Amino acid sequence: MIYLGADKHGFQVMRWVEKFLKKGGIPFSNVGVQTRKEDMALEELIPKVVSKVKKSKVNKAILVCGTGIGVQVGANKFKGIRACLAVDEKIAEWAVVYDNCNIVCLAGWKSNQKQVNKILDAWFNAKYDGSKKRLKMLQTFETWR
Repeated sequence: MIYLGADKHGFQVMRWVEKFLKKGGIPFSNVGVQTRKEDMALEELIPKVVSKVKKSKVNKAILVCGTGIGVQVGANKFKGIRACLAVDEKIAEWAVVYDNCNIVCLAGWKSNQKQVNKILDAWFNAKYDGSKKRLKMLQTFETWR
């Protein structure tokens, strides 16, 4: 399952994300804002999304705020979460291939629908390479939390 979450600054991008997921037949649940006028503090939004991702290794998430950095920083405070800020499709792909990221973060202020679709397509189609060296690195990172 893909869990979605955005504050008011990510509302429009999240609508594009939902459209992308519906078109691809990808199941999702949006636990963020539901209207343009609604807002949700990141300290409320991020734990709601992260708790869903942590329930199963197959769960992933997409988070959006104005810069995308706030949701990335907040999500990465949780053990077992590897969130990336994807600004283009290559970063989205590499974030999965090399770092096995389970949350992709997007910027609400500087995005367009075409670019968001490219980022999501790359993120969903990427596969973790399973490198033992990188796995050891990721496991070491987990001990820092």
